[in-house]
Amino acid sequence: MYTIRQERPADYEDVYQLVKRSFATTAHSDGTEADYLNELRGKETFIPELSLVAEDAEGSIVGQIVLYATVIATNDGPVTSLVLSPISVRPDRFRQGIARAMMDRAFQIAREMGYTAVFLCGESETYHGLGFCASWMFGIFHKDDPRAGWCMAKELIPGALEGIRGTIEIV
Repeated sequence: MYTIRQERPADYEDVYQLVKRSFATTAHSDGTEADYLNELRGKETFIPELSLVAEDAEGSIVGQIVLYATVIATNDGPVTSLVLSPISVRPDRFRQGIARAMMDRAFQIAREMGYTAVFLCGESETYHGLGFCASWMFGIFHKDDPRAGWCMAKELIPGALEGIRGTIEIV
């Protein structure tokens, strides 16, 4: 059993170690994900309400997720959206539904805050089952690779990306 709650500054070191351990098991890690998260917390695009942790019954952090603001550049001007990055689960807790539960909770909060879509970079076979598809299918292209299958989007509100055409930069 676990609970999902907003991350607090007192959690930062535990989350840092969790992210390092979690990404150490992935083939596409460059080892900088934990540092990236630390840097993200200091940026204007960071949204504290969308930085969550999963905590087990003993009070240990077993997962984390963060959604932050980004902009889709369109001919009609910028459109604000969200990026999911990173999401981590303690390796000994993989395949227990923690990541999906954190996403569900983060997406619920995001909808309540007025956000309508989420983007991410990742393995399509992992995220397709969670409702993500290539962002180019919506007419939104990654700035550096227009047909990138790894740049994905999910509408939090059905039809939210209809009529939006542009580019997004996810780093």
